[in-house]
Amino acid sequence: MVTHSHAVAWRGALQTAALAGAISAGLSLLSFAVAPFSLLSFCWFLSAPIVVLGIYSSRFRQTRITPSFGAKLGALTALAIFLATASLNTAGLVLERFVLHSAGEIADIDTQLNKMFEQLHTNFAAQSQQSAKMLTEMLAVPEFRAGILLASIFLCLLLYLAYSATAGAFAGYLRSRSGRS
Repeated sequence: MVTHSHAVAWRGALQTAALAGAISAGLSLLSFAVAPFSLLSFCWFLSAPIVVLGIYSSRFRQTRITPSFGAKLGALTALAIFLATASLNTAGLVLERFVLHSAGEIADIDTQLNKMFEQLHTNFAAQSQQSAKMLTEMLAVPEFRAGILLASIFLCLLLYLAYSATAGAFAGYLRSRSGRS
């Protein structure tokens, strides 16, 4: 197997993306205990693709940084961050609901979701069209509600992937222009 001097070290790219996921998980854990850390966590979500590209390029100087590689590393970073935070948030919600039996924050989420679905149900019931009646019936099915929530989570993932890949490509473009790579 022939490797070029400018070849991408994907093992290093995975490690730096995993580091971004670990930092994200740490900030999420801190934000559970201290609310202002949620703002810091949000700032990390926005800056992580650029920071990760900088860390990678400082550790692997032989790799030629291009916008294409920046986009790939940005998307990889988004996946690591999304996986870390989604896993942590899911574990936290399961722990609160089924182990600690605390209903505080979860009851608020449930109440908000129920209000949203009731409002949709009311809006569709007011219409006389057949399709609106079908949607009204489907909103009563818990599996349909779960599908809507999962689809919205998937949409958020796609939007974050697009943002992260774009930010990584922009950072890769700036690094390729600096002549430092």
